[in-house]
Amino acid sequence: MFTRRRKSWSRRKSWERKTQRRPWMLTALLLLLGLPVGLELLARLVVSLAGTSQQFETAQSEQSKKVEAYRLKFLSPKGQPYQELSNSGDLSVIRNPLIGYQLLPQQKNQFWAINPQGFRDTNPIAPEKPAGEVRIFVLGGSAAFGQLSSNNEATFAHQLEQLLNSQVTGQRNNPSRYQPEVLPYLAEDVDKALALPPRIADRQYRVINAAVPGYASGNELAMLMLQVSNYSPDMIIVLDSYADLLLPSTQSGADIPGLDEALQGTQQDMSTQVSESVKSWFNQMYLVQGFQRYIQRSPLPEAASAATLNLPTTLTNSLEQTLTADPAELDRRVQRYRNHLKQIVRWSSVNQQRLFIGIQPEIANRQKMTPEETAIIDQLGETYAKTIKAGYTKLTAATNQLANSSSNVKLLDLRSFAALPDQVFQSPTSLTDTANRKTAEQFYRAIAVTLALRPKPFGS
Repeated sequence: MFTRRRKSWSRRKSWERKTQRRPWMLTALLLLLGLPVGLELLARLVVSLAGTSQQFETAQSEQSKKVEAYRLKFLSPKGQPYQELSNSGDLSVIRNPLIGYQLLPQQKNQFWAINPQGFRDTNPIAPEKPAGEVRIFVLGGSAAFGQLSSNNEATFAHQLEQLLNSQVTGQRNNPSRYQPEVLPYLAEDVDKALALPPRIADRQYRVINAAVPGYASGNELAMLMLQVSNYSPDMIIVLDSYADLLLPSTQSGADIPGLDEALQGTQQDMSTQVSESVKSWFNQMYLVQGFQRYIQRSPLPEAASAATLNLPTTLTNSLEQTLTADPAELDRRVQRYRNHLKQIVRWSSVNQQRLFIGIQPEIANRQKMTPEETAIIDQLGETYAKTIKAGYTKLTAATNQLANSSSNVKLLDLRSFAALPDQVFQSPTSLTDTANRKTAEQFYRAIAVTLALRPKPFGS
């Protein structure tokens, strides 16, 4: 009996000692958690009183909102999301075994709209072409799609359509500003007439954006044969090349990145996902943003958040690892691109449709980068610039050779505006709205030459 009382007394004393220690431990824990929260609240109060909260909120939300809006959300052929894949965005694509994946029809948000046919367009398009309509289809990946553009109207495809139709309107309203249908009689008047801009055919021009983020040449070839050809295109624009330098030569085209790994169980563990969530929350704190902006004078991280958006990186391979420094593997990738492009050239020649090929602009070729572009290039790895430039050299040579083999092909090297002083890139290949406008103008000038009507001689 005495022993039991003694044990009971011992347990009670032990419990009392623990209860005495717990308030200190609890207080320390609360201080540890409460200090950063209190400092964050104080920082937000100071920012609010200073009237600069809008700068923080805008920097925090606008770019990240745009990135998530353009990030692909991969769906199964039945339209169900792949639970094994993380970081799904707002732009839904459905897996298609024939072309890799395709845009889900009839979806939209504040940045983009996809029509019922699965093209980036506000209006639907019927297979039957109306009389008097000229259809120009755009094939390509993220840059051609207009990734990170403000809206559909800011894409180069839409602006190209506006430029062509604006000239038609100008010809109707101010015919004297363009070359006449029939040349005048006097020689001096002929010279004046020919000095004016040439007219183009009086038609309704429609440019349809059939590009899909992440596409490589194999996907574009399949898209042309299986879908675009059903809509009676008159001209084809191909703006690509970048994705082929990233895609292993064993793959014919881009597929859902990381799907095989995820289905095989090689996916992010819980600790990695929690770590990424904590990092995202940490970077959104006003304390962190204020320190980076005003103390370190660092570029805003939001511009770099899109550095690898919709590129074929996987859970085990970064962008730097996806590129190849092996000359033999690079040659195989370039040869694959050449073979696919050659088939597109043959198709356009057989169908007597003009083909315009654009060498896709890329950030490493910038002569003088803005702070936002520097932040992007810093995210891509130390060897990125050297490796991607070597790939572009070989790829451009192959494209030039193909373009010279057919009179039906016009090649445009769009890297010429790399010297622009303003920001051009929002990711390695995603263009700003201003750069999209420059791209549209270059394609417009090339297409206008093809459409130019030669004045008839006097008296004919």
